[in-house]
Amino acid sequence: MTADKIIYGKIFTADKDNSIAEGFAISGGKIIAVGSKEQMDSYKGPSTKLIKYDAGLITPGFTEGHAHISQTIELLIGPLVNGNSIEKCQKQIADFVKKHPGTTPILGSGFDPGLFGPAGPDKKYIDEVCPDRAIMILDSGHHSVWVNSKALEMSGITKDTPDPDKGHIVKDEATGEPTGFVQEQAVMLMTKSMPEIGVKEYKDAILEYQKIALSYGVTNAFEPMLSYWQHESAICEAYRQLEAEKRLQLSYRVALTLFPYMDPKVFYDKLDDLHREFSGHDKLQFNTVKFFMDGVVDGHTAFLREPYKMPPYDCGTQNYEQEELDRRVTMALERGYRTHFHAIGDAAIDEAINACEAAQNYVEGDDFRNQITHLQVCHEDQADRMAELGIVAVVNPYWHYKTDLYEPLEYPFLGKERAEHMYYLGSYQKRGIIMSQASDFSVTIPPDTMDSLHMMVNRYDPHYSDEAYFPEECISVEDALRVLTINGAYELDLENRKGSIEPGKDADFVWLSQDVTSIPKMNIWKTKILETDIGGKVVFDRNEETVLDDIA
Repeated sequence: MTADKIIYGKIFTADKDNSIAEGFAISGGKIIAVGSKEQMDSYKGPSTKLIKYDAGLITPGFTEGHAHISQTIELLIGPLVNGNSIEKCQKQIADFVKKHPGTTPILGSGFDPGLFGPAGPDKKYIDEVCPDRAIMILDSGHHSVWVNSKALEMSGITKDTPDPDKGHIVKDEATGEPTGFVQEQAVMLMTKSMPEIGVKEYKDAILEYQKIALSYGVTNAFEPMLSYWQHESAICEAYRQLEAEKRLQLSYRVALTLFPYMDPKVFYDKLDDLHREFSGHDKLQFNTVKFFMDGVVDGHTAFLREPYKMPPYDCGTQNYEQEELDRRVTMALERGYRTHFHAIGDAAIDEAINACEAAQNYVEGDDFRNQITHLQVCHEDQADRMAELGIVAVVNPYWHYKTDLYEPLEYPFLGKERAEHMYYLGSYQKRGIIMSQASDFSVTIPPDTMDSLHMMVNRYDPHYSDEAYFPEECISVEDALRVLTINGAYELDLENRKGSIEPGKDADFVWLSQDVTSIPKMNIWKTKILETDIGGKVVFDRNEETVLDDIA
């Protein structure tokens, strides 16, 4: 057999032995052979294209294990508010307002609730720069929203508005008036203040994400769809149209979120319809159920075994009673779906593991691939159970370092002991737990996969310091590359086609500017993605494209 194309260079295959090859041959978008240069030469024909990469490293395409793809809309229609002080956040809002005089209401994202102390952000800070237009800013973790007085007025939220189930409207202790900080399920009360967003806008958002992802070597992506704004139908239709138009380049796997208040039968009937519609499609499938187990530590809503170290000294927010969660997870497995749990606090992780165990014991089978992501406050006993049950750990290496807010925020919330032993990696690796990696985009901007690789290996962000956070959890470069490649493909049920450079698999690969297996590990973050190929075709070339310079 002659090849359409032969790739020569140093190649990290991500096969079971982490073999290094000198080349691979491609025909019809598939890899037909991998091996030495001499072996690849035998696949030459008169029309074979020969490509030699003289430097760097070739790897399989990367997988994004958890990104809010459709929420890229926030970067297109509103301000990114990520300043490291209240004043800088105010300026970012004010600058957007000035540049967009006709835009109302305004939806932005990115702020860190920790900047404002235990009480959270206040409406007065937005009122000072824009009192006459409704403004809503989602926090960086998408678990709360900071709004001004006009947005509260438009949404009909007053001091008499009760908290919805699993949500909280923060109110001034003296006056009872809403402060402008709305948490968890209460965010859905703000829908009346939302700008109009339709199918076209969501199509643009998905395509913008795709452009960003390809520039970081991502060829497969998982979206745990979350729509506080009840735009689920528009998002699904956007995906449907893009698939029909053949504009999806990545392989997308999408989950619907089953919120506690939803009727599970109605939910699963809807997911069944989407699953059937796209079951034979290559680029798009709906095959996973997302469960929100808790909130976030900096919102005081992560669900903990032991109370927070500051008032009101509770354990955070429990979204599910165990029996009901077990029932819903069992329904998912009975219908053949994967499950994907947002769980940050250790008590939330307990509930997720318990539900997986109950469902797996009830449903026949041995390949469930239940997934837990974030896993901020985790313990060895929980890692042991995850290994026993075959639960995939979808980790967030982008967060595994000390920021300037680490001690002033994490210590008061969690206490020193918990705060210094978060975000396992090595502990999962030692137990044989399959780890995939995720940016949680748009929580992480930009979602640079080389930052992820660097953090897994070093556990520090060179832009902050060279002090490693919980260094015992560092893993090797080779293991980290597997997290990005074959393990990510496993999470999405794609490992038989993608995730490694082996005969019979899709010719999806990435060209790195440096050989990360041989350079000093502290220099990994300097590596750039020079080229991304899907099915043997170039879909990103750094020499030809500029990608979101304003956020990168």
